[in-house]
Amino acid sequence: MASSQDAWYLSLLGLAEYFRTSSPPMIKYCIQCLQAVFNFKPPQRVEARTHLQLGNILLSHTKNIDLAKNHLEQAWMLSQSISSFDDVKFEAASILADLLEQQNQIAASKPILRKAIELSQHNVYWHCRLIFQLAQIHAIEKDYTLASSLLGVGVDYAHISNAYYTRILFLLSKGMLLLIDKKHQEVQPVLTQAGHFIETWTGAAYQREYLKVYFLVLQVCHYLMAGQVKGVKPCLKQLQQSIQAIMQTDDGTYYYISEYFGTELLFL
Repeated sequence: MASSQDAWYLSLLGLAEYFRTSSPPMIKYCIQCLQAVFNFKPPQRVEARTHLQLGNILLSHTKNIDLAKNHLEQAWMLSQSISSFDDVKFEAASILADLLEQQNQIAASKPILRKAIELSQHNVYWHCRLIFQLAQIHAIEKDYTLASSLLGVGVDYAHISNAYYTRILFLLSKGMLLLIDKKHQEVQPVLTQAGHFIETWTGAAYQREYLKVYFLVLQVCHYLMAGQVKGVKPCLKQLQQSIQAIMQTDDGTYYYISEYFGTELLFL
């Protein structure tokens, strides 16, 4: 049976959710309820999750970026030592790093992502997502060598984790960085490997088409940058066919995939 103290903070959390999901949302009251939770010294898990909730709500509904950042920092700090708490731990790290990047505090965001990557090796989804995020930061800094190296780590990790779709995404993203870095001799083996995986793909047909579009766009860029104009025409024809196939898909999958990987697919 919950103690009276537990009952208070649990009630506040429930009330905060009621205000958040009201139509229209009553964000001011939601924030006040969440802030009041800390007065009852809740368990560390509840405290960390509440800080994350406040950080997200403040970012989404207010202009108080500094307070949001403070809550995200608290969520990240508290959650690191808690086992089986991946959803809060890695979401806090990812959002905090993204916020710091937006504030041009890239030097502060990278250690957070490195630590989160270290802690997330057991969680395929978050480990891959965080690798993509850190690689993107290095790419923004034009440190393409380090970004490519990270993506290579992602390729190997996705392979041993049987995350075949993500493995190809890592490969294609690495190929894209090599193109940007004008390392033309290194691009072709990467694209060839990715192309082979796409051609032998046994998963969902729509996933194969998305990967194929990504691959063909890179292949066209590679041919043009290498002056091999004759190789472009068949690629463009295949690209048109794949795009038409995707446009005929009416299950909303394209939207889902773009939302899921939008941040991580560096330049798509």
